[in-house]
Amino acid sequence: MEYCKRCVMPSTKPQIKFDKFGVCEACNFHKKKNRKTTKGINWKKRNKEFLKLISKIKSKKAHLYDVCVPVSGGKDSITQVSYLLNKGLRILCVNVDYGIKTEIGVKNLNLVTKMGAHLIIYRPSKILQRKIIKISFEEYGDPDLLSHCLVHGYPIRLAIQLNIPLVLLGENSAYEYSGEKTINEKEMSNAYFKNYAYNSGITPKWFGTNHNISYKNLIPYELPKNNLLKKTHAVFSSYFFKWSSEKNLKIASKYGFQKLKKPGEGTYRKYVGIDEKINRIHQYLKLLKFGYGRGTDHACEDIRNKKISRGEAIKLVKKYDRVQLSNYFIEDFCEFLKISKKKFYKTLYKYTNKKIWIVKNNRPYIKKDNLK
Repeated sequence: MEYCKRCVMPSTKPQIKFDKFGVCEACNFHKKKNRKTTKGINWKKRNKEFLKLISKIKSKKAHLYDVCVPVSGGKDSITQVSYLLNKGLRILCVNVDYGIKTEIGVKNLNLVTKMGAHLIIYRPSKILQRKIIKISFEEYGDPDLLSHCLVHGYPIRLAIQLNIPLVLLGENSAYEYSGEKTINEKEMSNAYFKNYAYNSGITPKWFGTNHNISYKNLIPYELPKNNLLKKTHAVFSSYFFKWSSEKNLKIASKYGFQKLKKPGEGTYRKYVGIDEKINRIHQYLKLLKFGYGRGTDHACEDIRNKKISRGEAIKLVKKYDRVQLSNYFIEDFCEFLKISKKKFYKTLYKYTNKKIWIVKNNRPYIKKDNLK
């Protein structure tokens, strides 16, 4: 594996691009984002653009709610809600509960109603969701294969049904983590969904056809086509406000957001990925397939925001990123899918990249560590 010269993201990351100096496009985007010159982003202008958008939305006199916010209960979604407070808006938060919620995740999710927003929790059929996750895990090596589609697609579909004129999303991952320049930075689009929600081009329709699941049951996992998508305005918060995990944590903490007492498994942060358990399995499989996990993601962000040096990041990655999965996640996951631990480990081995790892006693050891 080769690594970005500025951060610690490896060349095995899907859709990563390096410039002629060996710097990844995500680092280049963040340099532009933080630049205080005419070549940078004018955040004051974008904040004013957001206020104009709010004013326009209020003039539409929607039936029930003015704005819909997809929420997980994490620091980011609480921050999204905070941007809408004290503006005379009727806010509907939509949580898609697709898996195994944690106790702290439930507590943090309930904060949005204390902030003054309304909350709907959508739970898909457990029979259907278990089938989808089981197939996704065993046959594609990603239990969140369609869950990401559901989390993005369902709140927008609900907003259209309820005639809600605005959907305020979180960060645009195409820009924040990949440095993509061809995707619309401000608005959700089918082009975004195709490249960043569909894993390896697997659409809900294709998935249903190939696994004997009626497409009617998978429509909530799909982003509406352009003619329907135009009936609401789905925009990314990260376009209007400089996106930062540290900043969002400070904002969310003001409303009572709770973090862990010690770093979450697979990273050195205490406040990320703490609301749901299946995502830890997703992140660990990412580590096995591509050689990097959640700790790398966070270290790269902290380098770009000049919180840590590249040398410090390397130490953090080697200490936290490659931590073995614990029974805290494995047991609940196996119980949810009704599979044995033997089947679980067999699936992990199946998707372990043998070019990167050597497996001994169900534990992967990296072959050649050239992260220096």
